[in-house]
Amino acid sequence: MIREMYRAFRKLMIGRPSMRLYKFMITDWVKLTDLQSCSNVLNTKRFNRNLQPLEIEVPDAKRILVIAPHPDDDIIGAGGTLIKAKAIGADIHVLYVTNGLPEHAEAIRKETLSVCEQIGTTPHFLDCQARAIPINDRDVNSKVQKIVTELKPDLIFTSFLLDDHDDHRRVNHLLLEVLDNKKLPKCEIWAYQIYSSVIPNVVVNISEQVTRKKELIDIWESVGKLGDLAHYILGVNASNSRYLKTKEIAWAESFFVVPIEEYLKLCRIYFRESNGKSYYFPDYS
Repeated sequence: MIREMYRAFRKLMIGRPSMRLYKFMITDWVKLTDLQSCSNVLNTKRFNRNLQPLEIEVPDAKRILVIAPHPDDDIIGAGGTLIKAKAIGADIHVLYVTNGLPEHAEAIRKETLSVCEQIGTTPHFLDCQARAIPINDRDVNSKVQKIVTELKPDLIFTSFLLDDHDDHRRVNHLLLEVLDNKKLPKCEIWAYQIYSSVIPNVVVNISEQVTRKKELIDIWESVGKLGDLAHYILGVNASNSRYLKTKEIAWAESFFVVPIEEYLKLCRIYFRESNGKSYYFPDYS
């Protein structure tokens, strides 16, 4: 129907100069199926336009686990903060859930190991396929359970529950399946920002680390084929400077920080009350 309307519109434009002012026509419509479940999550908190995030110099954590849906998400979302945490002696482990683009997986793995060596983090690889992260695979779930149990992290970084990428949301679903009804570590979840705005209640000034963050992102040349990711995220970090108490040019990473049990409650609302409408990738339907 939409295509027929488009063809009719094109015929109508012929010979009508005024109609050429229209620069585009919607040729498809994607129904947003998860809006209600998103709303249910947001309605659990009394957020308002006057929210002022707490500015923290560096996380107070000796052991940190970062869950990265794809190689580079760890540095894109929390690179500056991780650099600061490592500088004060934090033991940082990064769990890379997928290997990124399948056709460049080997090169991406080498680049990822280089990044980890330079920043001083310990990498772990689940070797899942992008856009096909399982949540009920015994081997995958046991690996996640093992690293959480053995590391006993003081905090866990993960992509934000409502981020605009199915894989980024999926790792939260995986975390829920692994940890739900289990004895939980006493830790906080620091949900970081990639494609969508987080609900920021913590912000970290990364102005002194921003150059290093860009250098680390640029190591992922194979991932960079998708575009200049450093340019994108540093722009986001510059925008986040509005939360800092400074008039200087600055960059900041913002986070949604809550105790792990509270975060899992939000995950239950989003994934289990959505009736399977949380995803748009075919393999997650």
